[in-house]
Amino acid sequence: MLEQAVLRYVENDRRITEEQDAKFLYLLQNAVLLALKEAGRLNEMQYRYAEEELKAQCGAVLRESNAKT
Repeated sequence: MLEQAVLRYVENDRRITEEQDAKFLYLLQNAVLLALKEAGRLNEMQYRYAEEELKAQCGAVLRESNAKT
């Protein structure tokens, strides 16, 4: 039997923004890349390229976010 995850409720519902949640968004996107790699949808070279692109795109925002905290 196939099991499925179900969303039952949402706590602290608020909008996720790049400015406030840069680290969360980076980790989420990186997790998607890892999942694609593990599923065989990306090879090692494609994953590394995508990871570097993600770091380049998010790097400045993450540095700003870390400087504020």
